[in-house]
Amino acid sequence: MSISKEEKYKALLPIIQSLLEDETDEIAQMANLSAILQQEFGFWWTGFYRVMDRQLVLGPFQGPIACTRIAHGKGVCGTAWAAAHTIIVPDVEQFPGHIACSSESRSEIVVPVWRNNEIVAVLDIDSRELNTFDAIDEKYLEQIVSFLYPEEQDIWFAAGCFWGAQKFFKLVKGVIFTEVGFVNGNTENPTYKEVYTDTTGHAECVHVRYLPKVVSLAELTQLYFKIIDPLSLNQQGEDKGTRYRTGVYYKNDKDLSIIKTIFEQEERSLGTKLLVELLPLQCFYTAEEYHQDYLDKNPNGYCHLSSSIFEWVKQRQ
Repeated sequence: MSISKEEKYKALLPIIQSLLEDETDEIAQMANLSAILQQEFGFWWTGFYRVMDRQLVLGPFQGPIACTRIAHGKGVCGTAWAAAHTIIVPDVEQFPGHIACSSESRSEIVVPVWRNNEIVAVLDIDSRELNTFDAIDEKYLEQIVSFLYPEEQDIWFAAGCFWGAQKFFKLVKGVIFTEVGFVNGNTENPTYKEVYTDTTGHAECVHVRYLPKVVSLAELTQLYFKIIDPLSLNQQGEDKGTRYRTGVYYKNDKDLSIIKTIFEQEERSLGTKLLVELLPLQCFYTAEEYHQDYLDKNPNGYCHLSSSIFEWVKQRQ
């Protein structure tokens, strides 16, 4: 007995979600998503265009050779990106400015892919038949692409020298992005040399982006206390200065109560007040490229954290 298109989508949702949830590489996710949609529905072309350098650049796809780059607002893909909503085209020949990557494409649907309130890609699906796509496709494809970037959150940790802190948090399952930089100072776009003088008010910091469904903010904060001395003012290890002060900085007020609970637990455990800032994020400036992933680039580079803490966090996954 054949099933309806909607029933097929419903059956696919948990399969797709399971397929994507343990993988953090977006190219791998897009490749598998293109494959499973193409396999299950037999579309003519299924794939992604990623937003890069203010244009759409061809990403993972299933089907014949396609256009490599599409300008903002051009063709169905560029128009969906510019309009910031899904576009269904019953007959591509009737679409103004249609870009004919393949003469065999007759109808099309393009779904924007959102990440942190910004379109970062579009899912493009073409059919050899007219009027293939409708509101059912729109509803379920929008839900499916939302699996690519499930709810993400950001937090900022100052933990002394930012090289070791970045390496530590990169090893935590559920952390999908890290970068080092300078936080909550009083100068704009400071250089490392300027921050090093302790005259800018900035602290070395690691920006952590994570998936709450995999690792919670409470857990990340608990891990943070594994790599700092919370009773040391403006010093971690041998690194001294206000740039090495410790602190947790948040953007969302709802995060404050979660972080504060962990702070209170630490204070009860130590029996004294912590010398760790807990403040809203006022500003964060990314450090120079040579500081990013420094210990990956320089495995024997300086780090005030012991190698055992990195092994510990690896083993706990």
